[in-house]
Amino acid sequence: MWCIFCRLYTFVTMLETESLRKNLVRFVTNLIVRYMLAGVVVYCCWTAIMYYVHYWFLWHVILCTFGMIPLMTEALMLFAPDELWTKQLTRTQKYWIHGFLMILGTVLVSAGCIDNFYNILKGYHLYTAHGIVGLIAMILFILSIVVGCLANYSQRLTKFGRPVTFKFIHNFLGLLGFVIGIASLCCGYYTNWFVNRTSEESRIVAVVVTILASLWILNGSLVSLYNQIKTRT
Repeated sequence: MWCIFCRLYTFVTMLETESLRKNLVRFVTNLIVRYMLAGVVVYCCWTAIMYYVHYWFLWHVILCTFGMIPLMTEALMLFAPDELWTKQLTRTQKYWIHGFLMILGTVLVSAGCIDNFYNILKGYHLYTAHGIVGLIAMILFILSIVVGCLANYSQRLTKFGRPVTFKFIHNFLGLLGFVIGIASLCCGYYTNWFVNRTSEESRIVAVVVTILASLWILNGSLVSLYNQIKTRT
């Protein structure tokens, strides 16, 4: 282990420019964040599988978790300049992949939510913070996709608004939905079902990991949104 660390340190010190070092740090951080989010997925899904109660609740956890993580997180990280696997993609290709991941993620989240709303005591789920916030996030995701489709054809809709306006609204709704969706996920850790089957320490770790990873994923998107606001003003 020490030998590996020494080699990595030697490699870093051999980098000629500060930008390369910065990109390496961001690349490693992206990798760590992905492992953190993978841990969240395993924690949520494994808990639901181990303490299986009803098939509809199991699918609610699995579908919503996979819809938010990894699909939507990857859709947001797609445009990060330090993402090596997207370097060879054109911007148009990135848009199509982004749209596919967001649509698939929204379908999974919506299916998981509808399944749960239908089965839990005729809507009792909506009386919990987790359920209410999750429903809001689902609606925002759907609206974001609709506006995203309009943004894709915004050149033909100039009489209704500028292309940058459609893109701004799409990004704003998507980011807001993601933030609220993460809030719903964190609230889910403290629903009665989860509290009765997990330790307090594991829930605290899950919340901290989820928030830290989400903040890192959002940083690039928020910078892009800020630049759009400056362009519009």
